[in-house]
Amino acid sequence: ITLFVRAAAPNRASLGATNGIAQAAVAVARIIGPASAASVFSYSLQEGHDAWSIYYFFIAIAFLAVCTALLLPRDPSVWEDSQ
Repeated sequence: ITLFVRAAAPNRASLGATNGIAQAAVAVARIIGPASAASVFSYSLQEGHDAWSIYYFFIAIAFLAVCTALLLPRDPSVWEDSQ
């Protein structure tokens, strides 16, 4: 992940700002992740709801993560030439 963050910086001078933005995004994800998982779990335990809904939620999140990972470049060695 550090390589992707480093490659996202337009130049060496803005590497710190790029790293800060990445850390802020990770912090937001760490806040939203457990809260949303607990909400889905609570929803699935309510009367009249399917207990499998929590598994559908996690499958959807995993699918989204895989699709996002497919957008990343295949060869990170190309980044070293551009900087």
